[in-house]
Amino acid sequence: MGIDMPQDRIALLEVYRDTLLLWNSKMNLISLRSETDLPVRHVIDSLALLPFLPGGPASLLDIGSGAGFPSIPLKIFRSDLCFTLLEASRKKCSFLREVIRRLGLKDIEVMNCRLEALLSKSPCPLFDAIVSRATFKMKDLLEGALPLLKTGGILAAMKGPSLETEKAALDSLKTLNFRIVKDHSFTLPLTGDRRRIVLVDKPG
Repeated sequence: MGIDMPQDRIALLEVYRDTLLLWNSKMNLISLRSETDLPVRHVIDSLALLPFLPGGPASLLDIGSGAGFPSIPLKIFRSDLCFTLLEASRKKCSFLREVIRRLGLKDIEVMNCRLEALLSKSPCPLFDAIVSRATFKMKDLLEGALPLLKTGGILAAMKGPSLETEKAALDSLKTLNFRIVKDHSFTLPLTGDRRRIVLVDKPG
């Protein structure tokens, strides 16, 4: 995948792995059917987003963080980014806070609420980048997330290989200011799983 893996970051990923496996034995965080699921289908899949993140310090919102993908692996590799992890499950938020504590991560906040609650805040928070990994259909994601995206910001939807129906539904969003700037397809190593990252920006 062309990702540079320094030893110090591998060490942090190992702490993350161990914490995740411990908590996963007590509560259902993610489904693990084989030994490649965690390192490949979750960690490497998350890190595939690295080339598309803003350069330099920026604020990033992860909608539906779950067990911390993609934000925890991304934060390990991009400590300069300021992350907000939005998660509706209180138990998953407890896990995310424990991971952040164990890894010693800074400038990363966990919010235990739904997207609608964040949108209702006054003033509404704005972010340089928004990511969401397999949580919403494209139409619902854009309707909910674009009000939180700064002008000139980028939204990344991490998806499976089949998206034509979802993309066709975007034609109904004529009142929203957005454009699809990239539809990146890639294949995960070892598993051969196909993935897509759809990048949407918010023009001035």
